[in-house]
Amino acid sequence: MTEVIKADDPGAPEKAASVLKKGGIIIYPTETLYGIGAVASNEQSVSRVFEIKGRPHGKPIPVLGRDKKMLAEIVEFNEAASSLAKKFWPGPLTLVLREKGKLPGLIAAGTGKAAVRVSANPFVIRLFTLMDDPITSTSANLSGSDNLLEPDYIYETFKGTVELIIDSGNIPPSKGSTVVDATAIPPVIIREGDITLGDLKEFSHADSKRIQGDKV
Repeated sequence: MTEVIKADDPGAPEKAASVLKKGGIIIYPTETLYGIGAVASNEQSVSRVFEIKGRPHGKPIPVLGRDKKMLAEIVEFNEAASSLAKKFWPGPLTLVLREKGKLPGLIAAGTGKAAVRVSANPFVIRLFTLMDDPITSTSANLSGSDNLLEPDYIYETFKGTVELIIDSGNIPPSKGSTVVDATAIPPVIIREGDITLGDLKEFSHADSKRIQGDKV
């Protein structure tokens, strides 16, 4: 059975944290899209996320943390990544960084890298006051399908497969987070999302660092 609770319900963060800590799966809002969440260190729960979404095992999934300090437990921040995080976090910037081998293999998919972010969404911020571990943040849609922006469609798609849906209403159309591979020198933009190429170029110029344009 899938429970639905409003994001502004005072008990929503506690309910979501309880489900996650028990190994359950939630769908929750971010500032870009709804995400499918599981405790990122729980291999069984992460495997369920892939199964629920129908995502091939060779495709990594991103992870959210409370802040840089939490994420530094699982990935290695270099100077460029630290500068980008300071400028754009919390917000729709995903950084690809070397992972420290503390995550289930499915998350990195054999790349040795993990994609991490700190979300500015009010519900996520409240949730992380109750969490000691990062959570997965792959988009709440079936693999290969369009993004789902309306809770009614999300419920019809995932009812019976996740324990909890956090309903934040309809989310405005989004390109998703901008993804930057900060393991490269200079960093490489893998996907342009809600933070534009111009925003990153302006930052890199002001910060005396160069960011290479999208190669994909």
